[in-house]
Amino acid sequence: MNRPPAASPAVPRRLRSRILLVVTLAAIGGFTVMATAGWLLVLEAEDAILETRLSEAVEAQEDAAHTPARPPWLTHLEDEAALRRRVGLAAGPEGPGPHELFASADGAAFVLVGGFADRWRVWLAPDREREYRLLRDRSGAGWWLADLSSLEFTEARSKRIGAGILAVSLAVGLLAFLVSALIVRWTVRPVVALAARVQATAGLAEGAARPLAEGCAADEVGFLARALDESRQRVADSLVRERQFLSECSHELRTPLAVLKAATVLLPEVVEEPEGRARALARMTRAVQRAERLVQFFLVLAREGRERAEVRWVPLRAVAEEAIEDQRAIRPDPARILTVAIPPDSRVLADREVLLMLVHNLVGNALQHAPEGGVTVAWSEDATLTVDDEGPGFPDAGEEVRPRGYGLGLALARRLCETQGWRLRTARSPAGGARVSIQFSDAAVRSAAVA
Repeated sequence: MNRPPAASPAVPRRLRSRILLVVTLAAIGGFTVMATAGWLLVLEAEDAILETRLSEAVEAQEDAAHTPARPPWLTHLEDEAALRRRVGLAAGPEGPGPHELFASADGAAFVLVGGFADRWRVWLAPDREREYRLLRDRSGAGWWLADLSSLEFTEARSKRIGAGILAVSLAVGLLAFLVSALIVRWTVRPVVALAARVQATAGLAEGAARPLAEGCAADEVGFLARALDESRQRVADSLVRERQFLSECSHELRTPLAVLKAATVLLPEVVEEPEGRARALARMTRAVQRAERLVQFFLVLAREGRERAEVRWVPLRAVAEEAIEDQRAIRPDPARILTVAIPPDSRVLADREVLLMLVHNLVGNALQHAPEGGVTVAWSEDATLTVDDEGPGFPDAGEEVRPRGYGLGLALARRLCETQGWRLRTARSPAGGARVSIQFSDAAVRSAAVA
């Protein structure tokens, strides 16, 4: 069956709107910058040409060898008083110049441009249209005043110059629009492709989706794709663990509940029989104790990473003896030999309640699943605590197994060990039964002398 060709990833509407907005703003910005820069360059070029012409005219007038006729736009002011009468300045500006002045159309009101504030005043006053230059003469006492309004070539050609600048600015804006569109499209394409992959794998079954980072380059988008793959894998692993956890919980809690239910049904029938009543109450007591340990175990797993455990140096032999003493009270069988082969000075850095719960459960499992024979809790030099029994053992010796009904469930016990930084393993004991061992980290073990 032929599959239809995959459609090219479509850009979402919101993303298309953003792209269009970015490209439009880039085009408008290019047009505005070009128009402003072009007009300022024309004005600067004009000012440079006029000031050069002014300097040449003043040098010609001050040349003693030959003095040409003074141009009509150039006026000489002999002193400060003449300057004050002509332009209304109380004193001449500092520096040789030329200095910019703007005046009204009738030449009566002058404004000396000494900074941006003065230039802003000129722009805001529509009657300041005549432009002047003020230049100190060679003697240093007088001034040359040049009326440049008649020399400005932009006034007569402003429409043509403006049209040219606008045409060039439009061309630059269009070019900016095209270049921005290409750049944005080239930049956004990997993101759009990644979004299409995420959307395509949203409805697929677990394990059927291809990795998002497949075919991605080693750039930011590829890093994002790999991060999404890792996050998706973590979520999938978490779901598997939670399903397994719920399955083990339901399986483990079903046993004590079934015992309680059977005992409550049996109790009215044997209420008049002391021995029968004692057996029923003993069953109920053991079921309640087991349910309590299960609830405590599940609470430890539930608060993983949320509460800090009370970690301290725990005497390992005392914990094992306490667990065995509790099991003897629950299962009083003088024929069973329960041995603790742990040096008195062995200590483990752990939460005592967690460690006691694990040892208590492993010993109880050994007693339950090995009806005869002894149980040994031992400690080896490689920082390993082992619980051996003489029962039938696990189905496959030497392999990591998860048999149903084995106490809390090896998967849950293993998970609890992982939360503490330990490792739980299963094997066959030297007597042919089951062996469950807990491998502690090097940092969690030291002798009593060091402690």
